[in-house]
Amino acid sequence: MIKVVIADDHIIFRQGLLKLLQPAEDILVVGESGDGNEALTLILKEKPDLAILDISMPGRSGFEIAEELQSRGAGTKVIFLTMHNDPFTAKKGVLSSASGYILKDNAFEDLLYAIRAVAAGGKYISPLISDKILNLFTVRNKNHILTDREIEILRLIASGLTNKQIAEKLFISIKTVETHRTKIMQKLDLHTTADLVRYAIKTGILELE
Repeated sequence: MIKVVIADDHIIFRQGLLKLLQPAEDILVVGESGDGNEALTLILKEKPDLAILDISMPGRSGFEIAEELQSRGAGTKVIFLTMHNDPFTAKKGVLSSASGYILKDNAFEDLLYAIRAVAAGGKYISPLISDKILNLFTVRNKNHILTDREIEILRLIASGLTNKQIAEKLFISIKTVETHRTKIMQKLDLHTTADLVRYAIKTGILELE
């Protein structure tokens, strides 16, 4: 029997999940909550095999609960269930201690399979978001053709700084900034500042450290 706790602050959605799981003979819901703090207390008390956590909740987020469980050495595995379908949030979820990441749009199709897969020691990511994460890594690999300095300058350009402001911030000449800007455009086959800004937003270059 797979023991499960569900935490989601949308009560109607949570009730829908309960109805989905009730007929499953190998799954037992041992608790539910709409608050992050209550959910953590419930998980620590019931020690379920799995915790299905919404990322955004009152009290504590799903990420914070997962981190706390990991720091306490709890054996409960975590599946994130969320509306967040952007690749950066998903990447954070996938690279955390969680074993699953399911979009709410796909929850009623994916959840039963995900629970059984994770309980058996595997991982599960909704196909739509796994494609986005793959695309994110593919595009970011393209950034590797840029030097660290070029990435830094592209980040500043995307932040709206002028060549003069970038030069002052980095203690280099305006001419050097212009040279870097030209090389960045050539390497990425882009032609305008607007193209650079769109590229930086699309690839998450502002988040690169």
